[in-house]
Amino acid sequence: MLLRIRWFIMGAAAAFGAFAYLANELRKARERMTPRNIANTGMRGVADLLDSAAEAVRPGVETR
Repeated sequence: MLLRIRWFIMGAAAAFGAFAYLANELRKARERMTPRNIANTGMRGVADLLDSAAEAVRPGVETR
């Protein structure tokens, strides 16, 4: 009987810990999803594409 109670308590503690971890990760993800951060990420992507395009069309450089 005590063995079942111990496993139940350990399972409840593990579930509570997993829930707390998940809630914390969701909160951090929600804080990262601001319009400014999304716009900055998009601008960095466009800048990287423009840099790679500039490298491709640079005179005197052969790419294969």
